[in-house]
Amino acid sequence: MRMIEEIWIVHPSGITLFNLTKGDKIDPVLFGGFFSALNSFIQQLGEKKLKTIIMGDSKLTIFQGYKGILFISRSKKGIKNKLIISNLKFVEDMFKKEFQDIIDTWNGDTNIFSNFGDMIKEIFEDTPEQRTKDALW
Repeated sequence: MRMIEEIWIVHPSGITLFNLTKGDKIDPVLFGGFFSALNSFIQQLGEKKLKTIIMGDSKLTIFQGYKGILFISRSKKGIKNKLIISNLKFVEDMFKKEFQDIIDTWNGDTNIFSNFGDMIKEIFEDTPEQRTKDALW
C-alpha cells in the first residue's frame, strides 16, 4: 500500500506549484487557493497551523514548511501522521534543494516545477523495502 496517494505543493499566494494526483479530479488552481485561504483563516483564529482534514477513508495532511509553502498529501486515514510528516519533510527538503534559488525570485511560472515528481517518486513506490521501512516506524 502506498503511504501517500497524492501530493500538492502550494505557494503562500495560493498558487499550486506542483501536484501529483490521480486523474484530474481536483483543479490545482482551486485547490491551492482554498488551502492558502483556509490556512490563513486558521491562523487568524489564533491557531498555529492546520494539520489534518479527515474525509471518509482518506485524510489530507498539511505541513507548512520552507518560506510558508504548504506541502499537502492525501493518504489513507489509518496511516500514522508521523510517517506522513516524515515523507512531507523529505519532499520539502528535495524541493528546497532543487528550487531554493528560484523561489526567492519566482516569476509565477509553474512549469519550472513540472519534473519534480521524478525526484520524489520513491515515496509513491510500493516495494517490500518501503513496506518494511514503514512498518518499523
